[in-house]
Amino acid sequence: MATDLSSNERVTLIKYALNILDSWGASNLQTEAILELSVEQHARLKVSPATVPVGPNTFERVHLIVEIDGYLRTAFESPHFINNFINVRNNSTIFNGYAPIEHIEAGELTGLKRLKQCVKEMARTAEQDESPW
Repeated sequence: MATDLSSNERVTLIKYALNILDSWGASNLQTEAILELSVEQHARLKVSPATVPVGPNTFERVHLIVEIDGYLRTAFESPHFINNFINVRNNSTIFNGYAPIEHIEAGELTGLKRLKQCVKEMARTAEQDESPW
């Protein structure tokens, strides 16, 4: 996955993931846990992302955040609804009363993967609802 991308493409994806998390209202601590970054890496990524080495675990997380954002954009028409979904407590069996951001803020990869699967299903449902057939 990551080896197929140029260094410019990797930097672009990392910056995009950071912007996504920022738009979701993630704190620095949440962003660092979700992307498995040190405080120093996070600070340097904000200033000069091309100079910061990012390991495969972090890049997998970056990729998951970008995918989650894409599915959310398919499921919801407005950034307001995306941010509302991410930050509002949800009583579904997946989130068990927690907001999705709370579900992933511990930085566990399984939480990110579960969130991706959930929003993938939401996007699929939204696309079926829009279908004229």
